Amino acid sequence: MTPSSSPPPAPDRGRAIRAIKILLFSASIIPSIVGGAIAEAAGSFAWTPFLLAAAGLFIGQAGGDYLYYYLTHFHTDARDAHTKIFAGWRPLFAGALFAPERTVWAGVACLLIDLAIAVYFFQVRGAAILWFALAGGLIAVFFTPLMLRGLKEPVIYLMAIGAFLVFFYTSPPLMLNYRGLGETALFFAFRPLITGGVYYVLRPQFLWEPILLGAFLGIFTMNIGIVSNTFDHNDDAQSGKRTLALRLGQANAVRFLTVVSVAAYVVLVAAVFAGLATPWSLLALLAAPLAVQTVRKTWLFADAANYTAAMTKAITLSSVSGILLCVGYGIAICLQ
Repeated sequence: MTPSSSPPPAPDRGRAIRAIKILLFSASIIPSIVGGAIAEAAGSFAWTPFLLAAAGLFIGQAGGDYLYYYLTHFHTDARDAHTKIFAGWRPLFAGALFAPERTVWAGVACLLIDLAIAVYFFQVRGAAILWFALAGGLIAVFFTPLMLRGLKEPVIYLMAIGAFLVFFYTSPPLMLNYRGLGETALFFAFRPLITGGVYYVLRPQFLWEPILLGAFLGIFTMNIGIVSNTFDHNDDAQSGKRTLALRLGQANAVRFLTVVSVAAYVVLVAAVFAGLATPWSLLALLAAPLAVQTVRKTWLFADAANYTAAMTKAITLSSVSGILLCVGYGIAICLQ
């Protein structure tokens, strides 16, 4: 196989694309810190499991990047929007430590490392939390009845689901992003499962706090996919994808983006007023102007030149919201 023949991006745009891809790693790092901060506020934090969980999540996201690169550059239609948009981009160490054609093996290696980390947590954490096991089972059943058969431990569920979503986001035969499920996969894989999972390995008790705050952040992570797919609408239609933007239409996709952005802040405020999150988490409301800017930039989808600006706003919103949550919990911890 040979890579798509898409022309390389202009230097400035190429740098912007590389910056976007690097910033996307905040999708695993920041919610890990949020989960750790919630556990610290509850009086149950330890560096070893936290760093191991955070490293596993970072490695898992890197693995997803390797697989994504391999499949979009060597096994997708040249008309695929992401193949063209990210032309010239390479994931970490590709082309330096190993050939781009071998990124599939780098991705598999990352997932195997995560499997080893999952086994470790299986050994040290033990029995299942019913709600996590139920959530994991429902997601697994929804995607494939056989995926998690016989697994009973919550950490195994969470990591297996995460690996499943990472692998099949672009990979055949499911190719979630081609079936209109990519945005949903982003929501679950990069926020509630991360905040809830990190919290659990630090404090194996069920708590709504990491789930609700993970959902708050998850909406903004999902919105990154919505923004991207809204701009990619025409190319995705040609390459056979069925993204949310294709199902709803571009204008309705932006309206959906607006509604779920408002819903995110409703979840945050409701969690605080219900006493399920520290009032200091309302600091995340300071990022609301970025949500407005993201919607406004996405409304300009008719001109592909606005793609980078819209994506930068969406990623910045996701990252800044998580950072503000971390700051809020840092203040709450200091005032305890």
